[in-house]
Amino acid sequence: MTHRSSALAAVAVLWSLAALAAQAQQTPAAPQTHWEQYKNLGVAPSPDQHLTDPALVGAIDLHAHEDPDSYPRQWDAFDVAKLARDRGLRGVVLKNHWTETAGLAYLVRKYATPGLEVFGAVTLDTAVGGVNPQAVRYMIDVTGGFGRIVWMPTHDSEYEVKFNHETRPFVAVSEGGVLLPEVGEVIALCAEHDLTLATGHVGADDALAILRAAKAGGVKRLIVTHPLFAEQYGLLSIDQLRVAADLGAYIEIIARNLARDGASKDRSIAAIRAIGAQHFFVASDAGLTGDLSHTDALALAAKTLRAAGFSEADLTTMYKDNPAFLVRLPPLGAVK
Repeated sequence: MTHRSSALAAVAVLWSLAALAAQAQQTPAAPQTHWEQYKNLGVAPSPDQHLTDPALVGAIDLHAHEDPDSYPRQWDAFDVAKLARDRGLRGVVLKNHWTETAGLAYLVRKYATPGLEVFGAVTLDTAVGGVNPQAVRYMIDVTGGFGRIVWMPTHDSEYEVKFNHETRPFVAVSEGGVLLPEVGEVIALCAEHDLTLATGHVGADDALAILRAAKAGGVKRLIVTHPLFAEQYGLLSIDQLRVAADLGAYIEIIARNLARDGASKDRSIAAIRAIGAQHFFVASDAGLTGDLSHTDALALAAKTLRAAGFSEADLTTMYKDNPAFLVRLPPLGAVK
């Protein structure tokens, strides 16, 4: 190749690189994280309405989101615990989609609300390596031993990412209808350490497969994660929920969805009527900036359930007894 042809080839390469760079500037990269869309929403905080209800006294909120987080949460973990204590709750489970919260539970117990039962959890999304048994082992060994719940993947689940037609990384729990080996490892850890296993945001078939495997593997405490919320998180039919209940799973109802009219509220009330309150629990799933506080959501949900005809005994079951079982506490009436 002559000196002139070499120079022309080099110019051509430079032009190609420049064109690619210009194209990259014009075409934004696909978001790599679920929380990217929430970082700059600029939502104004909402006031705590200081609502209360007899159902809250002795209740345990198993799904309480808190700051610090990667997108706007209005109340930090100390705030959440103080709200719970001031409204008479017995305890809370701190929930984060991306990191374990057992260590945070230890700090809240020590510095914010001594005497309140505060627990942590881990969610098996991409930030902890997906369905990663090591992440579960770490939570188990965190100071205090307050880790209680293992959520299968939520916002990074293969089901949710594909439902939303996103191209970001996701976490699979099965291949060809067969659960992955690491799911079995997590199930074994939950059985060995008596942890509660929650299905996360997986599709209905995977949720039932996880519950069947967990039941067979000796897991005593099982949760179907808000299966009446919205399709992107995985909806289960009444018949599928009956199967889950027969496997010993408790079905999560989201308080903030009961607090407002909509399809999720209607589905939830219909499911409790069809299957029975003994198979359900109510959790806030609250904490977003601009939304209801955790305790306001729980109070409004209790009023909704009462208006729908559910008894005080039903509310005690869903707010107190079933959540206590799921975090290894005795029923409130057994506490002396």
